[in-house]
Amino acid sequence: MKSKLLWKSTVLLMSGLILASCSGRSGDGAGPTEPPAAAKTGEPKQLDTKPVTLRVNNWNTAFQQAEFDMFIAEPVRKKYPFITLEYVDFTKGTANTLENLMAAGNTPDIVFTDHPNLAGLLDYDFPADLNEYVRSFSVDLKQISPQVLEGARSIGSNGQLLALPLYSDRMIWFYNKDLFNKFGVPYPTDDMTWDDAMTMFKRLSRQDGGVQYSAFRTINLLMTGSQWGLSLFDSKTGKVSFQTDEWKKSLALLQEINSIPGNTKQTNEDFYQKQTLASLMQSFNIMVNLLDGAEQKGQKINWDVAALPQSKEKPGIAGANKPLYFMVSKSSKNKEQAFAAISHLMGSKEVQKKLSANGKMPVLLDKEVEQAFGSELPILKGRNTAAVYKHKMADLPYTNRFNRIALVEMIGAGTNVLNGTADINSALRAAEEKAKKAIDEKQK
Repeated sequence: MKSKLLWKSTVLLMSGLILASCSGRSGDGAGPTEPPAAAKTGEPKQLDTKPVTLRVNNWNTAFQQAEFDMFIAEPVRKKYPFITLEYVDFTKGTANTLENLMAAGNTPDIVFTDHPNLAGLLDYDFPADLNEYVRSFSVDLKQISPQVLEGARSIGSNGQLLALPLYSDRMIWFYNKDLFNKFGVPYPTDDMTWDDAMTMFKRLSRQDGGVQYSAFRTINLLMTGSQWGLSLFDSKTGKVSFQTDEWKKSLALLQEINSIPGNTKQTNEDFYQKQTLASLMQSFNIMVNLLDGAEQKGQKINWDVAALPQSKEKPGIAGANKPLYFMVSKSSKNKEQAFAAISHLMGSKEVQKKLSANGKMPVLLDKEVEQAFGSELPILKGRNTAAVYKHKMADLPYTNRFNRIALVEMIGAGTNVLNGTADINSALRAAEEKAKKAIDEKQK
């Protein structure tokens, strides 16, 4: 009987996050403002242990169910046996998209998505303000990366905290060592500038034995600009703002890279399957997963990584930050349990160390956790994983609920310039006008 009473009693929420702050980490630049820590007035609130099932929707990320089970569901089950997390995969039919789930009255309790998609959830009036739960459960946010927390706060108003982070990812430079060897080009280093890289690219893009080899893939204009934290909006007015010197420089860089003969129309597969692409800029986690999958199918590639080249105007910054966040539905009947789950994942040293060991940049400020980076992934053995922490990441750009509209038009501007249908100034001006018009229509 005593054990049953203990089981039915309440539990303290997030004891791990009440600990004192740990040491900071060198690879993480600070955000514009430091989020306030929780007010500590009395004992933390207690959590009801009544069994609940929380539905968790993956919204437009490359996160797989196996990762969900390992890094999210199982750690929560271990900490809180009375909380079950049910995965709702948006790729498994249109019924599982957030729009259709909400329309059918099946709004998930939790959504996880990455920073570029975060503000889009405001369109659905989805997220609850988590400040109330941070205070009532005495969660100390000083242990968490201020840059990543600022990314969550920036989409709210009046200090709202609409999301909590799980881990970060960053853009990194992947390269095929065999192709560099083949053409006698030295490997990339962690301290190169874009001028250095351009000289290298011109030596790598060539035809050889009837095969066209390309030097470098950049993805698109948004990814090029994001490495310097460029926003699609004016942070003071909230209005679309494409015609800035920074965006013009980013588009000029993209144009220069794509003007190299033979250095166009590449894909990720050209890097790890055809092996005709010498290097590319890509999310560390996405590319490592693709390479790991290819190797498991028997594909062999001699690859490594380096920090992305730096801009002369912004030395010491190389690569965009791309955190993964959780949001809790304001309509959930179990918001406290949902908060318990996501704040445990964010603040648990055990969980964050597991993420780090599997190549995901932790958001918990702890040197031991950081130093575990990549240690459980055989594919990273002998690789230059230090490149991930070599330089600061750019601050996360200001964004708002119209980000998806602006993003489409900005990428279109880049495509038009690369296709030769518009010059840089004309493309950015036309894209800004189209974005403003689309946003005005949305607001009617």
